Amino acid sequence: MIICASRRTDIPAFHSGWMMNRLRAGYALVRNPVSRTTVHRVDLSRRNVDCIVFMTKDPRPMVPHMGEIASMGHVCVFQVTMTPYGRDMEPGVGFKADISDACADLADRIGRDRMVWRYDPVLMGRTMSPEYHRRKFEMLCREASRWTDRCVFSFVDIYGKLVGVEGSGLFRRPTRSEEDDFCRMASRAADEYGISLSCCCSKRDLSAFGIEPRGCVDAAMMRSLDIPYETQDSPVRDGCRCVRSIDIGEYDTCAHGCVYCYANRGDPAARRSRLYCQETELLWGAVMPRDRLVDIPGRTASRLGDFRPL
Repeated sequence: MIICASRRTDIPAFHSGWMMNRLRAGYALVRNPVSRTTVHRVDLSRRNVDCIVFMTKDPRPMVPHMGEIASMGHVCVFQVTMTPYGRDMEPGVGFKADISDACADLADRIGRDRMVWRYDPVLMGRTMSPEYHRRKFEMLCREASRWTDRCVFSFVDIYGKLVGVEGSGLFRRPTRSEEDDFCRMASRAADEYGISLSCCCSKRDLSAFGIEPRGCVDAAMMRSLDIPYETQDSPVRDGCRCVRSIDIGEYDTCAHGCVYCYANRGDPAARRSRLYCQETELLWGAVMPRDRLVDIPGRTASRLGDFRPL
């Protein structure tokens, strides 16, 4: 069983204490994102968990816990998003240089083959031109090559709340020509720094640019780490090539405040006030009398459905 922590929130950045307490307890409770009265009990014991995939924009709070996680026998993979955007787009994200230094520390601890850099999403706008991305991507390539050999990027997918944000003129999806320019540039830069490049949920065949059609939590990586995996019955998104995993996060609990984020639906001020207790079984909230508790026992469990907020 592969645990995803998490596509729904940034557990390493904001909930590392909760994560460690759940690993020590050997289980976590996860409210189903669609059927809100269903609560899943996910077995986090080492005998059932083959790999924990941490998805984060800031792994620093998790770094001090890596020794204890290793002593439990858990195998960890980190996917760290480093994008070129400023505080107008990512108001709660720390300094990228400090985050990259933490990634280099992590690579020394767990190996660079378990580190993935995400340049995600690729946005265009008044200040975000193809030339802007050329300068920033090359700079971040040089920085990330200290700690990883792999980069995953994606072009922004405009749906749900992002339709209104795009309409405000803050950012937009690249045109076909801009996508081609980015792919040519990124492929050259990644090759220069020895980084393999793949696109997440691409709607096009990008192999002409030397870009691999791979998932984020993909079969090739799991095979290279000797981690058992299962394919998905139904992909989370069109074009998704990820293997099956169980997400233990909760929407609307990330304080990075990125304007392009699909996982936060509420007002940022209200979101930051959603305090949690790291001693609780659920990441946020409590089990109510009306809730139905369902065990997710281990390797044969079905994946908890991911939900794309409206």
